[in-house]
Amino acid sequence: MSTRDVGTDYEEVAIRHLSQFGLELVAQNYRLNNGEIDIIMRDDEFFIFVEVKYRASAAFADVLEQISAKQLQRVRHAARVWLAKHQLSEHTTACRFDIIAITGHPFNIEWLKDAF
Repeated sequence: MSTRDVGTDYEEVAIRHLSQFGLELVAQNYRLNNGEIDIIMRDDEFFIFVEVKYRASAAFADVLEQISAKQLQRVRHAARVWLAKHQLSEHTTACRFDIIAITGHPFNIEWLKDAF
């Protein structure tokens, strides 16, 4: 299984998890040349841009340590572009950036709301 396939599988896990809390899927794998958003969900008036991270084991490093400042900038940029393409303004649209960290088998899911 490729890295992309593994990522897609765990994005699906994240979508199911978030859906249990009433969030609705808007888009998945929104890609630009210089940025990507794994999942875009909606919770009432909020658009939630979700970064999904997976580690098979917590023994090596915490899954959240994998996220660099540069990667967060790319996610923010992609979110601004996505909002603009949908005639929404980043200044007037309620949105937040969450992280879903998935570790191990059976997996543990950690949901960090408004993470960055």
